[in-house]
Amino acid sequence: MDLSFLTQLNVLLQLMCVIIVAAYLLTRSRIFPEILEGHATVTTQIILVIFFGALSVYGSISGIEFLGSVVNVRDLGPMLAGLLAGPWVGMGAGAIGAAYRLSLGGLTVIPCSITAIFAGLFGGLIWLYCKKKFAGWKIAVVFAVLMEVFHMVLTLALVQPFESALAIVSRVYIPMILANAVGMYLFCLMVEHFRREKKLEEGQKSQDT
Repeated sequence: MDLSFLTQLNVLLQLMCVIIVAAYLLTRSRIFPEILEGHATVTTQIILVIFFGALSVYGSISGIEFLGSVVNVRDLGPMLAGLLAGPWVGMGAGAIGAAYRLSLGGLTVIPCSITAIFAGLFGGLIWLYCKKKFAGWKIAVVFAVLMEVFHMVLTLALVQPFESALAIVSRVYIPMILANAVGMYLFCLMVEHFRREKKLEEGQKSQDT
């Protein structure tokens, strides 16, 4: 079975739907302002771990099986968790996604599980580098692309036989990079929209006073 354009589009559409819904729900919650300000409480961090961990699990469930692997967006949840609230939250969400991926087994189970955790860690390090603020869309999208490149390299390094790993990577790397990058971009648009709304509200309040 070839990963045709329609198959890739199917992955992207699934991703877009869940990211838009998840982003909307999160940005409309009362905890989102404190998250963007870099002052998430312990309770909020736990909520984020569960929220983005569930998103990571969804990324596995909604994936498409191919040659013993799954074209998926599992890493997106941990990446977003790290970018929003730091490495511990990112790794927590990644651990949930990794645990679910481990339960599925398969040829690529080890690199896929490891990558989920590293996605949260690296996202959290970017958050720290940005002084505990959510990175702009350019940094976030580049991060998503590089994270999936890392995923592919890890698969080639750890999966045996190498021929099987190469066959999987050569077919899935394009849709996975596209899906994760588009999902990241959509979430960033939501964040920017939220920030613009807050600025407008603050401007109106200052005018009223």
